[in-house]
Amino acid sequence: MTKIIGAMELDDGVRLLGCNEDLQGGGFIFISIVHSLIKSNQKYCINTTERIFNKESGIYLPGGEEKFLYASDVEEVMKHIEKNALKPLEAWCY
Repeated sequence: MTKIIGAMELDDGVRLLGCNEDLQGGGFIFISIVHSLIKSNQKYCINTTERIFNKESGIYLPGGEEKFLYASDVEEVMKHIEKNALKPLEAWCY
């Protein structure tokens, strides 16, 4: 996971299943590259959102409560993943 996140470009991302008991469905964790000058010292955006089951489509979708954190390096991102992602990891790259 460290290599994938370290090699990400602006249009890449990673989605993981979370294990946060305060979020519906444990939540989703989205990792992306920051492309804003506002957070110039931060390279990664960590977006956590609820994981809500949609009865019409039969799939889980992001929605509800949403939080944004920013990290300057891969090590910070990995610490967040280790603490907040479902084990074993279930992740998708896009």
